[in-house]
Amino acid sequence: MEIESSAGSSFDVWSMPSRGLAWCDCGKGHELTESIVYRAFGEAGYEPSRPLTHEQLVDLIAQVWHYSEVCRFFHLAVEQAATRIHGKVDAYYPLDHSIDIVGLFSKTWQGCPDAACQAEG
Repeated sequence: MEIESSAGSSFDVWSMPSRGLAWCDCGKGHELTESIVYRAFGEAGYEPSRPLTHEQLVDLIAQVWHYSEVCRFFHLAVEQAATRIHGKVDAYYPLDHSIDIVGLFSKTWQGCPDAACQAEG
């Protein structure tokens, strides 16, 4: 999905380069793709015809990243991605926005700057 940037130009989340942490920790440098996120969406038991709540979106991203717990910095990064894709943090997100929010989060997630969180991960 093409997204309008704050500068007025559009970009495709899935073709933008990753600026964050590697999503896959297998050492082979796998990029997160839309199909992986769609698969995770279904594996989490979410219905494509129903919008995700903000809480479900946070849970989906945590599952994609294999995090059992998330910190405030994670939530802030989800909120930034949601605002960039959806225009605001909302109670519900349609499927296409949910998938792209996961993508933007994953391509920009720098990890938690708090040393205590990094020690737990």
